[in-house]
This record gives sequence, structure tokens and C-alpha cells, in this order.
Amino acid sequence: MDLAFAFRDGRNVIRHSYCEVPFKITRLFDEDAQGFAHLILMQSTAGLFGGDEIECSIRVDAGVRVMLTQQSATKIHPSGDLPAIQRMRIVVESGAVLAMNLEPVIPFTDSRLHQATRIELEPGASLIYWEGLMAGRVGKHERWRFRELMSETRIEMAGRPLYLERFFVDPLRDDPGSAWAMGNSGYLGTGICIREGAKSISDCLHEAMPGAGVDVLGPDMVAIRISTDSGPAFHEARERFLSLTR
Repeated sequence: MDLAFAFRDGRNVIRHSYCEVPFKITRLFDEDAQGFAHLILMQSTAGLFGGDEIECSIRVDAGVRVMLTQQSATKIHPSGDLPAIQRMRIVVESGAVLAMNLEPVIPFTDSRLHQATRIELEPGASLIYWEGLMAGRVGKHERWRFRELMSETRIEMAGRPLYLERFFVDPLRDDPGSAWAMGNSGYLGTGICIREGAKSISDCLHEAMPGAGVDVLGPDMVAIRISTDSGPAFHEARERFLSLTR
């Protein structure tokens, strides 16, 4: 998928779009009270399987305010000897604001996933970003039964690294359900806010989500990490983060 947004004649618009299966691009919804247009990124298949390799490129031009969401979680099916691979590259120009709200990844039993997200910000760009991970199909008692999950999230501004998270989980080797890791939690969420004065909202995030870790990584950057044992608590934390940062 290749997608680009522009600000023309006082409106946020899609200036370029191209996609192949499994991606599907819906229409751009009108701006909300905060000036964000809204686009739902869809996948037209049941999820990702071993050997699948998908790539997504998104560009947000200067002046744009847009929120991107997904219609459902990303399901990773049993993979055999080949992992499913997904890569995303995002560029946000100066003066643009991107709010990206990703549904959690759900790795099924015996699945393998390698994923990488790279976000490049120009000076003066703003980013509100949420991503999540489930331990598996928790309701079907499939906690930590996937084979492996490799993930990297990298954020840069003008070529300078701002944030890097890289991990590899092998449940048979790592025991992610131990007390020193996820414990009884089956949901993990990460929120990142990069915008002018982001440090000022850290106290509000602490108060709204006392169970989350909130870190001020700079005057214009705040990150949170939260783990929960239920889906409703996970989604409530996400909505609080997005509401406070927007």
C-alpha cells in the first residue's frame, strides 16, 4: 500500500493512493472538532500467514491533520517454517500532525511474525502513536503459544534517532508469562506522543492511568507502556491516551 495526504483548499485530502490485496483503502471521513480527518486502513483477508510479506508506505504532507485507525486486530495464523512479515514506513512533514491508532497484533498458536515500523519526522512535525500486542487468543486459552515474534519500532527526526524498541519473543525459551515479564497480563500497549509541550501532559497521563509506566523522554516527547489482564482495560487505556494527547 502506498498512501499520501495533503492539505488543499482548507481541507485534508488523499492526494495519492495505491493498494493491492490484502490492503483496502476506504474514504476519508470529514474533520472532527479538532480538525483531524479520519481514514480506516482495512485488510480484506483473514490475516497474515507464513510466507506473507506486506509493505505499507504513508506520507503526511505539511499542514495535514489526520487520524489513521484499523478496522480490526491483525491476526497471525500458524506459519509453518516461514514467518509472516510486515513492514511500515511513515514520513510526516513539518507542520503536519499524524495520530495513528493501531489495533493489537494477535499471534495464533504456532505462528511466526517479523514486523518493522519506521517513522521519519521532519522538525516541527507531530506524532501521536499507539501500538499493541496480545499474548495470543486469550479467550481460547492460547497465551504465549506462538513460535516467535520479532518487532522493531523506530522513530527519527531529521535523521536523528528519537525512539527505538526492538525485541524478540520465543515463548518456549523466554517464558514471557513469568513474574519478571508479563505475569498474568495478556495485553501490552505502547503510546508515544511527540509534539510541542508534550512533557506538560505527563502528569495527566499518570493520573488517568496509574498502572502505566509514563516516561518523559524530552520536553516534546512522552511515552507510556501498559500491560493489562483484560481487553476492556486495554482499550480503556488506549482511549485515555489518545484523548489526552490529542
